[in-house]
Amino acid sequence: MSDKPVHTSQLQRPLSLAQRIEDLRTRKPEYLNHGDALLMQGIATASLRQQVLAGDFLSMED
Repeated sequence: MSDKPVHTSQLQRPLSLAQRIEDLRTRKPEYLNHGDALLMQGIATASLRQQVLAGDFLSMED
């Protein structure tokens, strides 16, 4: 694949998981500054929290 990221909605047939993993393994390393790394860490942490729908709002356990 190319070095430019392609959103899966732009593909007619999305990549399989194995193809996506291989694409990520062959991609060149990218420099992240400290702020970007903290932002990505926060996003990853938030996505792993238990999420529960309760009435009209979403409750996230800390």
